[in-house]
Amino acid sequence: MDAVERLTELFRLERFVYLAVTIIALVLLLTSAGVLLYKKQGDAAELAGLFGSSGLITYSAGRLLFMWSQALRLLAGDTPEDH
Repeated sequence: MDAVERLTELFRLERFVYLAVTIIALVLLLTSAGVLLYKKQGDAAELAGLFGSSGLITYSAGRLLFMWSQALRLLAGDTPEDH
């Protein structure tokens, strides 16, 4: 637990910048997707590129949870060799 607290405190600024940039990018992607859907200009390929399992929105939302999962792994005592 102390190690996680030290790591999060050590990288506090980087964490906030990373989260802010990722959230801004996700909001812009969602706005773009909303405009495409509203104006009915997006075809299936464009929408799949945004919302699909490997799409930009899915990837961006997944990256928001990356640091949290790393902290939980460290807390649980997992090592990179375990994965």
